[in-house]
Amino acid sequence: MDKLIPIGILLGIAIIGFVSKFLELGDIHSGYEFTHEYRNKFISFINELFTSRNFNQRVYHELTEKVKEMQYELGEDGVYAYVKDNLNGYAANNYELLINFLPETRNVIRNQGNIILMKRWSQAVQDCDDMFIRHLGTLKLAEEKIKRSLKNPFSDFAEGVKLIISLPVLLVKWFGFISAESSTKIKKNPILKIINFIAITVSFVSGIMAIIIGWNAFWELIKSFIK
Repeated sequence: MDKLIPIGILLGIAIIGFVSKFLELGDIHSGYEFTHEYRNKFISFINELFTSRNFNQRVYHELTEKVKEMQYELGEDGVYAYVKDNLNGYAANNYELLINFLPETRNVIRNQGNIILMKRWSQAVQDCDDMFIRHLGTLKLAEEKIKRSLKNPFSDFAEGVKLIISLPVLLVKWFGFISAESSTKIKKNPILKIINFIAITVSFVSGIMAIIIGWNAFWELIKSFIK
């Protein structure tokens, strides 16, 4: 019984990590479906705009309504580190491609005689499509990686520890004090990653020691160390 307690704790943390990964797979699947659907609607809108010279206001409204959600879903796949536009005379860091390009489609019909602008828009359309395809590939890769690690108890344990450490951030997000984007940035902070690594190592080694020498003996060792 003395050794069952640390085994139960280690197993419980691993189960938490397993469930967390399983839920993350659901989020990845939802993101994939959303990206795929948005891309199809975007391509349909652009094709109608260029071939029939018809600006579909309804589809444009649907795309614009969800553009921030789509841009957030794309993450790094939808952001250029640096962009310089000599035509409009500006330069920008961390340029969000989709959210900046979509309003420009309003002027396509009016400027179809301008070869320079049309070439520029055509390139931007291709860049947006590449961005969607790139993100779909990112999601597939993430899904495969998680599926491979699901049956790895050490990986599940590490994920469980990460979830427990990041729980305060998740609670603050759930109560609406910070946005999902801010929560993601905090969890990707290098300092938090170092804390996660230390916590995973210490908790795993402590668990193994508790199993070897027994929970009561281990607890007495901890108390003597604190004193």
